[in-house]
Amino acid sequence: MSTMPSNLNCVLLNACGAAYNVQPGTNVYSPDTIYSPNVPYNAPPQVAYGGEGFINVATVGQCPFGIVVAFRGTLPPSATDPDSWLDWLQNFFAIPASSPSGPNQVPGQVHSGFFNATTSIIQQVHNLVLALDPAGDAPVFVTGHSKGGAMATIGAYLLSQDRGVPNVQPVITIASPRPGGVNFQTGFEAVMSQTRYENDRDLVPLVPPPLDFIGRMTHNPLLSLTPEGQRLSHMLQSAQDWNYVPVGNMLFITSNFTVISNEDPTAQKLDVVAEFVEDLLTKNFSSFGDAHSLLPGKGYNSGICGIG
Repeated sequence: MSTMPSNLNCVLLNACGAAYNVQPGTNVYSPDTIYSPNVPYNAPPQVAYGGEGFINVATVGQCPFGIVVAFRGTLPPSATDPDSWLDWLQNFFAIPASSPSGPNQVPGQVHSGFFNATTSIIQQVHNLVLALDPAGDAPVFVTGHSKGGAMATIGAYLLSQDRGVPNVQPVITIASPRPGGVNFQTGFEAVMSQTRYENDRDLVPLVPPPLDFIGRMTHNPLLSLTPEGQRLSHMLQSAQDWNYVPVGNMLFITSNFTVISNEDPTAQKLDVVAEFVEDLLTKNFSSFGDAHSLLPGKGYNSGICGIG
């Protein structure tokens, strides 16, 4: 087993980006020129896929330092269509669900959409990991971006705790929405650890939203000025009893790409609220797309991998 790379989290970011190279509706992985060259797979990763239209995807590949499992997220929609953004955000809003028994047992309650997406492919992921013979010399690194980040949290728990996969490492998520409630957070953190990266002005890590975020958004009088704002307000109010929380320790990437561990959550929410209301009014969401992106030159890539 080779030495762990000094830029491990950058490698995992690129594995998340490379997971988007699985062709839609298939299990066909095609390397790209942006992310794939930065992930030292011994061979092209295998693909687990499932769900309606095979929309749920994870890649599983062997690197010199261990096995990498990368859950794919969903790409942001049109930068200039408010309805497409609201449709996309709607996918992050789902009622909590419990699974206290069976092969996919989790503590507390989890986001039903992310849970169902994960369980649609977790047995395939498990089989692919076992085929690479995980052991002390082959640690398993689980990661994911966007929706894939929440799937990575749930998936790592299912692999390690329910299926007994050895040596699952601390989870690294990027731009992850909130995967579950307080009891899930507590149960997960009792047996596993996670680092989650959040970026300046990225809305996704704040959904499903906490009560103070809902209050700030729905009491903003500017929301009532457009049909899209009224729709968003209704969407937010529907989530006010769900109580989703983040998991693990946050590393926050500032507007100048500095990574800090002590971002003020109130300031973070205020910045996102102001940005999103402005974007609804101007019908230009390019800044949110940029904030959520893994591309070189954008916040997550520059913060985790460095500017270059």
